[in-house]
Amino acid sequence: MGWIKHDLRKDRDDDDDHGKRTVDEKGKKKGRDKDDDEDDDNGDDDDSDLDEKNRGLPGVAKSIIKKLTKVRQECLREKFGIAREKLRALIKQVSAQRGKHLTDEAYYLIRFNAEFLLEKI
Repeated sequence: MGWIKHDLRKDRDDDDDHGKRTVDEKGKKKGRDKDDDEDDDNGDDDDSDLDEKNRGLPGVAKSIIKKLTKVRQECLREKFGIAREKLRALIKQVSAQRGKHLTDEAYYLIRFNAEFLLEKI
């Protein structure tokens, strides 16, 4: 996990509910809303699609893994246009996180590999 800037991670949730919504005694929802948009990949998505070893990773790493998993799934379905769109979205996300949550080494590694895949599919 040396490729993620640990001191700048903002995806930690230190309270007991871990970002999940709760219901008070009057039936009103309180707490943070669950993120239902799976394509913005800001780290608030459900982790059920990740294997056990990846669930403990920071939100940025989970987001990148999820995007790459979706690219793989689209390629297996032979939907290469969708896979290319998802790779472009990954490149944009990685560019936005460069220097914030990702080191320069991580940025270049992920970006160049994503661009290589983009050329091949």
